[in-house]
Amino acid sequence: MNGSPKGWLTVAEVERECPGNWSGPPISGKALLTGASTDSRTVEPASLFIALRGDRFDGHEFVEEAFSRGAVMALVERPLPVESPLLVVPDTKKALQGVARAVVSRRFSEGKRLVTLSGTAGKTTTRELIRLALGGDENNIHSNRMNFNNEIGVPKTLWEWPVSAAFAVLEVGIRKPGDMDFLGSVLKADVAVLTSIGAGHLETLGTVQGVWAEKARLFAYLKPGGFAVMPLDLLARFKEAPIFREEGRRFFFTSLSLPDAAEDVSGVSHPERPPSAETLSGTIRPKKDGSWSIVSEKGAEPFEMPLASPSALLAQDVLLALGVARTLGIPYSDSIPRMRTFRPLPGRMEMVRTPGGVLMLLDHYNANPLSMKGAFEWSGQIYRETGEKEPSGRKAGRLWAILGDMLELGDEAPSLHRCIGRSASRYPFWGLLYKGHFFSEFRQGYQEGGGDPDRIRALPLDGIPQNDPVREIRKGDVVLVKGSRGMHLENEVSRLEKAG
Repeated sequence: MNGSPKGWLTVAEVERECPGNWSGPPISGKALLTGASTDSRTVEPASLFIALRGDRFDGHEFVEEAFSRGAVMALVERPLPVESPLLVVPDTKKALQGVARAVVSRRFSEGKRLVTLSGTAGKTTTRELIRLALGGDENNIHSNRMNFNNEIGVPKTLWEWPVSAAFAVLEVGIRKPGDMDFLGSVLKADVAVLTSIGAGHLETLGTVQGVWAEKARLFAYLKPGGFAVMPLDLLARFKEAPIFREEGRRFFFTSLSLPDAAEDVSGVSHPERPPSAETLSGTIRPKKDGSWSIVSEKGAEPFEMPLASPSALLAQDVLLALGVARTLGIPYSDSIPRMRTFRPLPGRMEMVRTPGGVLMLLDHYNANPLSMKGAFEWSGQIYRETGEKEPSGRKAGRLWAILGDMLELGDEAPSLHRCIGRSASRYPFWGLLYKGHFFSEFRQGYQEGGGDPDRIRALPLDGIPQNDPVREIRKGDVVLVKGSRGMHLENEVSRLEKAG
């Protein structure tokens, strides 16, 4: 996306943040650029082209094409035989951030605000809730498109911050040590949020402590006086972290109380809080009409807000979004009416009923141990509240789970899948269909937790089994679908839609 000429950058602003040597014909520092692109096919007139290099591509091969499509200058790592303005920089990947810094600097000078967020689970849902809490209007709130949250997507998102948007909400994904610091120069925010910390990307981050150490670096890039927003359980778990002893650091915590959960997924305790920290507490409550709300009866502004489903993870995300709005001076009474329009994104705590009357609980966009446990609790609560009943009052429908491996857990993967099996054994699943290499570990954990291992059946990694157990799911059943994206559980969802 390219910004409007008035709201984007001049050549001089780009040169200031991306110092290098000019090659080719001169260009005025006052010349206006309309936007930037790393793909020659999307170049627009009067824009900037950035030639990235990767393992399988080299953008320098497409510089001439970019100019033919209307680019007026390019950032490159070496001089090229083209008769167009080239700014030769040491590293075009780092130059992405330089361009983003220039845009952010301009937006800050216009009085606009930046919110950054990261975490093991709930990033995208929290991002969407924050967007609604701050205004909801796409013209006024800017945020990542799709999954643009890595070292390329983060700068691109900031390039696109339009002059019309008073806020930008930036989701930041981290995969390995150093990622947060690599992006640090563009993460200078008014508010930084950590949604959760759990076992994720352990192949590169090693331990949960390593996950915290990397993701908590987000707070190092707050503006002076900015707020760190997070669930209270992170303070309880990582209370020795230096951030909680830093003078002048401002905190906003959220605390969630659960109804009769099979296991505690909130992890909230009562740690000693830093001075002047504010805490927003909420409780999930069922309503007589079968719906759910999150209720806060403490603090200066009590409220009740409907929930799309009784998910503890969703409720925590709601509290975090309200906390962000509060730190930016927006009262709950303004945020909540907008947040009521929230609808789960595809594959993220999505409730879909098939034509045949099966209630699918789709949470298969991604998975890690934290989100798995939350999904089990969510499905159990949905089943207790909505499962169809016979005239005698007994349940007519059954609770199923179609599960897949949790990926990128490194050497801890076998033990973590056993742990998830033990967690699943605490819920009233009629049957569990498992797809992945860790079927045996999951089944072992399920049996260790007291579950009947005969309830678990394996699904093939490819193709459809001759006697597909998905066909046994029938009208009135509730089915949780949960696993990592790489397990392609959308194939099972497709069969379920036809069978159910």
